[in-house]
Amino acid sequence: MFSAASLAKCVPIAVVVGTLLSLVNQGSVLFAGSATAVTWMRVLVNYLVPFCVSSAGFFGSRRAMWREQHRR
Repeated sequence: MFSAASLAKCVPIAVVVGTLLSLVNQGSVLFAGSATAVTWMRVLVNYLVPFCVSSAGFFGSRRAMWREQHRR
């Protein structure tokens, strides 16, 4: 999950998707300047979820490639 190859693929995905989700879901609160600690926790989750999902996909694809190579 935290290998260099995984981070190189998953962090940019998390940044783009997390930013879009944060703008859509919390944008009005953030731009109004009325963000609370709960709002910032929601923003953090908006970045963590796509990171975890893309990491799981990366791990799954690597695992499938590893299994295929070891069958031969």
